[in-house]
Amino acid sequence: MPKMPKMPKMPEPDADADAEPAGGGWAAAFITGEAHVELTPLRLEKRRLAVAMRRTIEAMVSVDAPIDEVRAAADELEALAVRFEAAPESSYVGFAEAANSPHSDGFFDHSPILGQANPLAPPLHLEFGHDIIVATATFGSAYEGPPGCVHGGWIAAAFDEVLGATQSLSGSGGMTAYLKVDYRSPTPLHQPLRFEGELVRTEGRKIFTTGRLLHGDVLTAEAEALFISIDFARFAEMRARRERTGS
Repeated sequence: MPKMPKMPKMPEPDADADAEPAGGGWAAAFITGEAHVELTPLRLEKRRLAVAMRRTIEAMVSVDAPIDEVRAAADELEALAVRFEAAPESSYVGFAEAANSPHSDGFFDHSPILGQANPLAPPLHLEFGHDIIVATATFGSAYEGPPGCVHGGWIAAAFDEVLGATQSLSGSGGMTAYLKVDYRSPTPLHQPLRFEGELVRTEGRKIFTTGRLLHGDVLTAEAEALFISIDFARFAEMRARRERTGS
C-alpha cells in the first residue's frame, strides 16, 4: 500500500511574534502531552467512572443476562442517575472538540470521541507524528453497525475529530464545512484501528485535509474534509450563552 504523502513544510515562526507558532504548535504540545494539564483527583476519578461505564455498556449490549440481574442493574442505575442529577452542573474548562480549542490548555475529557471522562467515547487516543496526526482506538460492541463491524456513522464522527485535530496544524482553528467518507472495506469491532490525518493545503480561511482508516495493513475507509477558520471569540460567546440558558 502506498504511503501517505508528506505534509507541506510549515514556515518557521517569528521569534518576536506574539501569535501561536505556525504549524499548530499548541496542538502538537497538547497531543504529545507537553502541555501542562493538571490531572486533579476529581478528574482522575471521572475518567475511572467513565471506564466502568464503558464496561457496563459493553456488557449490556453483548451479554444476555437473566431478567432478575437486568432488573437489579436497572434499579441500581436509576438510583445512580438520581444521585448525579442532584449534583451541581459541571463547568468544564476548554472546548469539547479537539478541532476547536485555540490554546494548548484546553482539554477534551468531555468529547464524545476523545473524552476519557465521557463513557460515550471509544475513546480515540491522538498522537502527533512528524507529518501526520495519528489516532488509535478499539470500538466495542456498542458501536456495531453491520454484524461484527463498526457503524459507519461512528467512523465518520471519528474522522471529523481526527481531521479537526489535523487542520489545527495550519496554525488556525476552524469548524467543519464539508466531510466526505469513502468506505472501502468492513471495519472490525474489538480490533486496534489507526486513523491518519494529513493537512493538504490552506486557501485563505479554507483548510483542506485528508485521512484514512487502517486495520493493520487493510484500508477500510478514506476521508476528505474542509474546515473554515473562525474567530474564537464566537466560541466564548457560545459558551457564555450556554451557561446563561443551560442549553
